[in-house]
Amino acid sequence: MSRNADSMTARERILAAIEFTGPDRCPIHHYIFPGALWRHGQRLVDLVERYPDDFGNENIERNLQRMPEEGQTDEDVVEYQDAWGTVWRRLAGYTSGEVLRPAIPDWDAWEDYEFPPQPPDEHFEQFAADVEARHPEEFVTASGGGFFQLMQHMRGPANYFADLAEDHPGAHELADRMVGYNLYRIERYLTCGVDCIRFGDDWGAQHRLLIHPEMWRRFFKPRYARMFAPIRDAGVHVWFHTDGWILEIIEDLIEIGVTVLNPQHPCMGTGRVGEICGGRVCIRTDIDRQWVIPFGTPERIEEAVKEAIEAFGTFDGGCLLHGEVGQEVPFENIEALYSAFYRYGRYPLAWLER
Repeated sequence: MSRNADSMTARERILAAIEFTGPDRCPIHHYIFPGALWRHGQRLVDLVERYPDDFGNENIERNLQRMPEEGQTDEDVVEYQDAWGTVWRRLAGYTSGEVLRPAIPDWDAWEDYEFPPQPPDEHFEQFAADVEARHPEEFVTASGGGFFQLMQHMRGPANYFADLAEDHPGAHELADRMVGYNLYRIERYLTCGVDCIRFGDDWGAQHRLLIHPEMWRRFFKPRYARMFAPIRDAGVHVWFHTDGWILEIIEDLIEIGVTVLNPQHPCMGTGRVGEICGGRVCIRTDIDRQWVIPFGTPERIEEAVKEAIEAFGTFDGGCLLHGEVGQEVPFENIEALYSAFYRYGRYPLAWLER
């Protein structure tokens, strides 16, 4: 099935899904790790072209730029320093890894620490011109900047969780400075006419939140709210990605303005998350990438896609279909995932009425 059978532009479809105003089908968003592209090569690129996503395949185009150098494998270890001064180590076939040396290993280092410079005015001027050129057909997003995970990386995970437990003044200073830093870019992106501002913080372990919900509400919720408020006041959508178990704070995220939530719903129970979110916030699905996508049968993948659509997409929208593809996923499972997105995501959902 191709876009030729669609009655909406990608932007119209995505906005209709987020705003519960009746898209022609559930919008589709691919995410493919470099290692999967290395493993399956042109065959996977051709598959993606057969099942195009509504966000322009930007992840795939970006990761195609990271194809291996001669003699490199997806298991090679890569070390690099990010813009904030943290040194990382990761496998070449993936896009993230682990902190090797934090940018702020102790609070003495904080006294002289400098944030990276903000983008120059020319960046936002060019971005605004790009937005104007891409509308009305393309849905345009911008990053709201890092927060919890970024601060955790800058301090080192063990240090940062100790900071929170001790209610260290430095943790408050860092968080407030980060909010101000992010608001600078948020406010400028809003003047560019974007449709959505994206945030991403992985808040959950497999079976529980990483910190107590009350600590989250006391320390993080009001700071997120400060960043989300100007976005919602401008009529722009707030996109929030978070992996792991977050069941206790979903209501809080909705309360402070999240309109697109990308949770790892299988670990909490897709139906259970649907009971909280259905018809209230649009869900970018996360079809089970721990077990079903890499190790399940194509039939099991189809069932997982149908379960997600039934939980989130039966409210005149509310569902963006997404499943993460790592290097271990067999080609037939990727094809089953994408074909199921198109087969079962078209409205009216006739298969649910049988």
